[in-house]
Amino acid sequence: MSSSVLSRRRVIHLDFDGTLAQAGIMPRAQVETVRRARAAGHVMVLSTGRPTSIVHPDVLELFDAAVTSAGGHVRVGEELLRDVRFPEALARRTVEALEAAGASYVLEAPDSLWCSPSSAELLEERRAGIPTPGEGDLGRGALDIIEAVQVTDDLPSKSFAKISVWSSPVQVEEIAAQLGDEIGALPNSISEDGRGSGELHLRGIDKADGLPLLAEHFGIPVEDSIAVGDGPNDLGMLRAAGTAVVIRGSRPEVLATGDLEIAPPAEHGIEDAFAQLGLFEPVSV
Repeated sequence: MSSSVLSRRRVIHLDFDGTLAQAGIMPRAQVETVRRARAAGHVMVLSTGRPTSIVHPDVLELFDAAVTSAGGHVRVGEELLRDVRFPEALARRTVEALEAAGASYVLEAPDSLWCSPSSAELLEERRAGIPTPGEGDLGRGALDIIEAVQVTDDLPSKSFAKISVWSSPVQVEEIAAQLGDEIGALPNSISEDGRGSGELHLRGIDKADGLPLLAEHFGIPVEDSIAVGDGPNDLGMLRAAGTAVVIRGSRPEVLATGDLEIAPPAEHGIEDAFAQLGLFEPVSV
């Protein structure tokens, strides 16, 4: 690459769980890497399946913008560019289907996680054994999730963007199929509970939606975007970006999209990627 390419201002979309963070905690070295690239003049975007409600404020402050709820919510500072929720009738049908299946789940909204009393009890059990962040690490792991929970007996009335299912006798793909073409299902990149865990989302909503929105907002061509991710919900943004960076050990379909493959969070792979892409070089004005 020439120095002129290296110094072009880029919009960098970074997945959180499995890319920047391990078990919800972002290692200090990864934090410093994001800060260095941002200080060089590049636009740093957090692009996560998590709703804003379970992203620690200190993590959000690292970034110029955030694409949360897997593309349903896009914000630059205090400016909201997108906020897509389940339509009321579809939300009610989806909750009813989950209850009929005997699932444990949480409704993910930008301001909170809505949960039934029984599901909240199961989630609270995860508090034991939560790893403690080291000095300079960001994020508190499962605590960021548990402390966002609001318990209600009236889940169908709540507004939400996405659903996480962590235990269900019926597979999430089957529940989605029952609800029709409006709902999609994905394996869960935060929890590895096996069959019956995953996410339900509005079909057509994708992390990739943040690329053109933020490219226009910052006046940077979409082809100058870089996406880094490791999971199935990253496929859209990896394919839409000018450069795709994938995490070693990801699923085959994710690895197939990559222009560059790097180490996972515990091995601080982001630093290597940014060095190879010239993202520590000051942006030319």
